[in-house]
Amino acid sequence: MPAVIAALAQLIGSAFGKIFSDKVISWVAWKALLVLMCFTLLPLMLNNFLYDIIEIVMNFASGQAGGASSLNGAMNFSGFGGWLIEMFRLPECLSVLISALVLRIALSMVPFVRL
Repeated sequence: MPAVIAALAQLIGSAFGKIFSDKVISWVAWKALLVLMCFTLLPLMLNNFLYDIIEIVMNFASGQAGGASSLNGAMNFSGFGGWLIEMFRLPECLSVLISALVLRIALSMVPFVRL
């Protein structure tokens, strides 16, 4: 009689272990799938969605503005002035200066950085 009880207990334990391990493996697989989706697919979809919204707004704004004001911030220098600017490398100097100013402003916005 004790052998029958032991065999029955072993059968019940084996069935319970199989069901429990299948559920755990299934739960881990679902968790891995959801984490994969949240860290890869969701940001890509949101990025594409936001860029589509921005493109629609910019197309609408450029359509509303028309071609009335074509303001170009670039300045054209030719002749001796252009040669001097090229020799003194003023575009590179201005680029470094503006980058430094932007970095200073960005660092001043960080609350735990003292400048």
